[in-house]
Amino acid sequence: MFAPTQLQVTTVGRLGFQAGTRWVRDHVCSHRRLVSEHGVGLVLWAWQLEYEKPLRFHDADAVTIDVAAQVRGPRASQLEFETTLSGPAGVAVRTRAASVPLQLSGDSALSGTPATLPGSLVTAFHDDEVERTPYRSPVRALQAQFEREGELLASSTEDLPSFRIHRHHCEVADQWYWAESLGFAGGAREEFVRRHGTNIPELRDALSDGIRRIDATWLRTGQLWDLLQVRTTVHRHREGIAFVHALESADEDDRPYAIIVERT
Repeated sequence: MFAPTQLQVTTVGRLGFQAGTRWVRDHVCSHRRLVSEHGVGLVLWAWQLEYEKPLRFHDADAVTIDVAAQVRGPRASQLEFETTLSGPAGVAVRTRAASVPLQLSGDSALSGTPATLPGSLVTAFHDDEVERTPYRSPVRALQAQFEREGELLASSTEDLPSFRIHRHHCEVADQWYWAESLGFAGGAREEFVRRHGTNIPELRDALSDGIRRIDATWLRTGQLWDLLQVRTTVHRHREGIAFVHALESADEDDRPYAIIVERT
């Protein structure tokens, strides 16, 4: 659960998912009923994480998790959760997760098509939990900003780190659990620093001091046995370093599954 400097990113992702699932259970209906009775699935589309202060293994015996949810979009096309994880010193981590509802087809793969939340579920939300403006991922704008304003330090073009999706990376159906892809990106960053850290010493801070912020977007779902490769580009931007990881298929084409931006 812990890295030397902070809660691990995948741990934050899992805890946030469980907190959101509990919120839905307490205020709308359980995740199981959402899938089994209403035929509605939720696919994470965009996620943000920001570390505000360290929360290490020796800092606390327990973590307090607070979560709030709202429906977004003019036709209830998104469900957003904001979560904080706090220790004795106050809020340590903030996350924001925006999911897209699916109308499930009923097969065992939990496949489906984008849809809106049924009105019977939307009515369970209070007026201040309904936002007509959709959430928009900043990932593409960040990529353009780094290219426009930043200094390119290095990029991976060959011998890309690869990861195969196994069942311990999946949840219920034979498709990845989104939080695992954050670990794939973190592993690619560590390999990148190992490869380039001698020539670019400032990259080592991304290992010793950790990551401050993550912005991610998921474009398609990884399936069991898919072999992924991670293409990484690194810029110096303002006072920090930005790692952009494109998770691609190693067997098919370079259309990314996800783009994950890590900043120091």
